[in-house]
Amino acid sequence: MTEEMPFPRVPEDPAADAAPFGDVSPLRVRQLVADGGTDPVVEEVLRQPPGRGEIRLRADWSLVSPGTELHYLDRSARTGERFVLGYCSAGVVDAVGPQAGGFAPGDRVIAMGWGEAVHSAAVTVPYRLCRRVPDGLDLADAVVAGLAATAVHAVDRAVLEPADEVAVVGAGMVGQLVAQIAAARGVRTTLLDLRPERLRTAPALGLSAADGERFLSDQGESAGRGGRCVFLCGTGDAGATVAAAARWAGRAPGRPRLVGVGRFAAHIDFSVELGNLDIRYAARCGAGYRDASYARGLTEVVAPDGEGTVTENLQRALDLIASDAVRPALMGLPRLPLERAAEAYAQLRERPAHPAVLFSHGPAAGTEGSTAP
Repeated sequence: MTEEMPFPRVPEDPAADAAPFGDVSPLRVRQLVADGGTDPVVEEVLRQPPGRGEIRLRADWSLVSPGTELHYLDRSARTGERFVLGYCSAGVVDAVGPQAGGFAPGDRVIAMGWGEAVHSAAVTVPYRLCRRVPDGLDLADAVVAGLAATAVHAVDRAVLEPADEVAVVGAGMVGQLVAQIAAARGVRTTLLDLRPERLRTAPALGLSAADGERFLSDQGESAGRGGRCVFLCGTGDAGATVAAAARWAGRAPGRPRLVGVGRFAAHIDFSVELGNLDIRYAARCGAGYRDASYARGLTEVVAPDGEGTVTENLQRALDLIASDAVRPALMGLPRLPLERAAEAYAQLRERPAHPAVLFSHGPAAGTEGSTAP
């Protein structure tokens, strides 16, 4: 099994498990797949009742993760591999499998998981990759917690101090979330991009913004006493950007750091001219992600000091949205029905002003083509 394929279902122990409760009939639904082309395909499948440690929800919304999903669409076009797309969903629980504690039919939840919380009107997901949504929080905002958990994990990996200064390179979805989360920790934060239209929502999000090339080329020394940290949230060839980020981070009295978050390539010349520099990469969203046994409650994991499990990070991300520290409603995310998926991905390839797209699956499908206020 390749890393990118969905997890196999964990075999159940009939002697230990009771039957699932709620609606246990299979559901005929549509889902979005990469199937040998650069455009996604909508297919019809039967969504089965949940197994041990799983819940099934009827989704209202799913969120596109542009970097990841365009990567796998392109890979599918090159290799012919098939991938079910999406990993951030929000809706209402309709069935709960055995030993999936803390959930009941009717709960409003967010869910995540590659190959599990997919773009579909119903998904079956391990319960540790789900969290209940607080009353009053719009599910269209809550679904962003799936990607925000990745940003929470990245900011943890940076080990920020109050006196530090942060630059976030790349104003895509993850970059905007990283910037909001770093700012919520009281750290001076600037969001950078080469395209001004990508920065248009920064003031509404409470963020400083600047042209990335000019900002990183500034030769001035830091006015503060802390260190500088650059989050690299872009894609493609980033060699020049990494070099400029390292120079900028080094012009401060405190500890200089680079934290990679996106999918990019860069050549680094390690020499004394580079100076003291900490380089880290933040993969995914915390300990236990892509671990089928942990996600279904069969095993435990321990996160490194200062970091969290995927379950903890998903809850922290949801709490940040509920407290208005992260503001999805102000990020300008178009809301489209699944039938317009090919159009949505084609637009995202061009790096438009909006950083991602929400697909509607439930009654909210009537908001076709709209954006959040």
